[in-house]
Amino acid sequence: MQERCSLLEEENRRLCDGFVKGVRHEEDDLVRLQLEALLAEKSRLANENANLTRENQCLHQLVEYHQLTSQDLSASYEHLISGMCLDFSSPPPPIPEEEDTDIDSNEALKTPRIDLFGFLSTSLDECNGEEH
Repeated sequence: MQERCSLLEEENRRLCDGFVKGVRHEEDDLVRLQLEALLAEKSRLANENANLTRENQCLHQLVEYHQLTSQDLSASYEHLISGMCLDFSSPPPPIPEEEDTDIDSNEALKTPRIDLFGFLSTSLDECNGEEH
């Protein structure tokens, strides 16, 4: 990089010295070509920078969208799970004095019903019993 700078400084000095003495036509064309090349490179870099800036903005928006949707999903999932109570333990052993009482043989141990969604909780057996 320093080498390129020193070459450009030297070329600039030669051109300044030649300008005072009278610029040759070949050097004038060389300067124009270099200037056109630099302007073309500057334009290319500006376009590339604009494209990368747009891509960066899109990626930021994508990350923000992903964060918002994952927060919404986890919040709604937590809200749904918070109302549920699942008990996978074994049923309690029967109490001897209750064994003697008359228990209907069709009635089994049931999970306690909790009305999570605001609907009336009835089993299919209860619905069928009401129809008959």
